[in-house]
Amino acid sequence: MKDIKGQLLLIFIFFFVSFIYSCTGNNPKNIVTPNPPGGNTDIIKDVAYAVVTDWQGNKITLGMDIYSPAKGEQDQKYPLVMHLHGGGYNDGDKSTAADKCLILADSGFIAVSVNYRLGWMSGSDTNPCDGDTLSFNDAAYRAIQDANAALRFLVSKANELSIDTNWIFLSGASAGATVILGSAYIDDSYAAKRYPLAAAKLGSLYISGNNLKTSYKIKGIGAIAGALPDSNLINSDRAYPAITFQGEEDMVIPIDHGTFMNCPNYSTFYGSLCQYRQLTALNKSAIANFLPNEGHGDNGEAGFTDAFLMGNTACFFHNLMQSEVKKNIILIGTQYSCD
Repeated sequence: MKDIKGQLLLIFIFFFVSFIYSCTGNNPKNIVTPNPPGGNTDIIKDVAYAVVTDWQGNKITLGMDIYSPAKGEQDQKYPLVMHLHGGGYNDGDKSTAADKCLILADSGFIAVSVNYRLGWMSGSDTNPCDGDTLSFNDAAYRAIQDANAALRFLVSKANELSIDTNWIFLSGASAGATVILGSAYIDDSYAAKRYPLAAAKLGSLYISGNNLKTSYKIKGIGAIAGALPDSNLINSDRAYPAITFQGEEDMVIPIDHGTFMNCPNYSTFYGSLCQYRQLTALNKSAIANFLPNEGHGDNGEAGFTDAFLMGNTACFFHNLMQSEVKKNIILIGTQYSCD
């Protein structure tokens, strides 16, 4: 952990100078948490998007909750943010992201909170390293299949839901952030090499859950304590602008690279700091937020408020749409990443 802190400090010092000279006005302000908005938000709950087989062999229907801004002109379209909750692939529900989605909808997005398949042979509370790593890989694989199915469904309903398919963004927390990163970066070719048993057993990442053939392009990512299984997935062929959030003392998902829960039997994960380095090396917009003296948090939040997380994420996405994103910024603590 000391080595990681040293890397983080050096990178922060380097970019702090450029940050000071690139910003106008006073020093960055601390976030003041407002009450969740949403008085005029339209909410549609429990919309079915896929029928799948869960980890115990049962057929289940997966659903999503859709939060839409107060409608403007009749033909107005809105950018989409699809959000996945955390819970270590064993727990969690789309309802836990309600406040996040209300903030995003109030910021002008169609915000969708999605349930995905849960369940694997995890370790005990006293010894999390006792988990079955193959079962863990299966859970991650199924969740990516579900995220892809949800995206296909939403794009197929774009006209009905007033979605602007030119602007599709992904957001997630903890396991959910790892899933959306996987959805964005992992394809069948890579999956066959990285998850050969899961791929052989569960099939393609792109046909599970529904028979829709709709296509889409991801324009940006907001990841709260999420990781990739391979840093080289971010490359010159595929690199998405991203804003990330993580506790500096996260012992569940490494901020740079390491294993899940620091367990030696799990494969290496590449966290927010590594993703930041990869993106900036490719000249892609990246903002990384780290909270000192904080761990993983109940849902990956590590002490960040929903207002801080979604307020900055919404601003980052809006700036992407306007081609006005700052690049190469690491922020320590709760500082605005937008003017």
